[in-house]
Amino acid sequence: MNGPSRHDRALATSAAACAALVFVVVASSAWLRLAAPACPPAGCEGFVLADAVRLAHRVAAMGVSVLALLIAALAWRPPVRRGLRATAILVLLLVAALAIVGRRSAGAAPPAVLVANLLGGLTLLALAVGLAAAMRSPRGRVPLAVAASLSVLALAAATGGVLATAPPAEAGPLALAHRALSWGALAGWGLLALSASTPPPARRAARFVVAALAALAALAVANPGWPAAPWLHNLLATVALCLGIAAAFASRSPWEGDGALPGRAMAGP
Repeated sequence: MNGPSRHDRALATSAAACAALVFVVVASSAWLRLAAPACPPAGCEGFVLADAVRLAHRVAAMGVSVLALLIAALAWRPPVRRGLRATAILVLLLVAALAIVGRRSAGAAPPAVLVANLLGGLTLLALAVGLAAAMRSPRGRVPLAVAASLSVLALAAATGGVLATAPPAEAGPLALAHRALSWGALAGWGLLALSASTPPPARRAARFVVAALAALAALAVANPGWPAAPWLHNLLATVALCLGIAAAFASRSPWEGDGALPGRAMAGP
């Protein structure tokens, strides 16, 4: 059986590069929002660092725009499956929407704008990681347990993002929901990492998800007072989400009629 074509490899590489740059945008944006404001004005080295992070954010955002155009152009060719083509177009549209929202989120932006920017960035990252993973994995169904665990993880990341910008009156119930979802995600991915029925590649990826979520739980329990703690929490949650998406695609079994038996689809050590 022939391997992926040069066109497919180019699309997968472009999507992976786009995901990496989106990760830089999300991480740098979170640092500027969460860590930089906590730096005291007098004797703070964070001002120089903030300028460097802001520059990295802008350069990465420009790179994302260029790659989104390239991905849409590559995905328009007929060999690409219709669902992946729609995902690529959605990536381009979301990049354009975030460029508009990003201009309004500078300075003292309303909480709704900040939430839209944050959730839009996470969604863009998820789409780029999913597109890259889909191009490198066989077609098929994601097991229900993996899909459910990924959904809980995505909800935990989303509620955490909203919680960061929520007014104090709404923070209590939202924090409880975020905590419950986070512990539910840790339990679900922990079972997947230990279950013998989980395909080996997905089981390995699930272990990394568990490690990221365990580090998040330890950070929440320790509750360090240093300014970068909220940013690190955000970063670990983003990493866990990316790993969860990769694990979901690694767990797929081929569709019936694809020429492979589901039981042999993910054979390997």
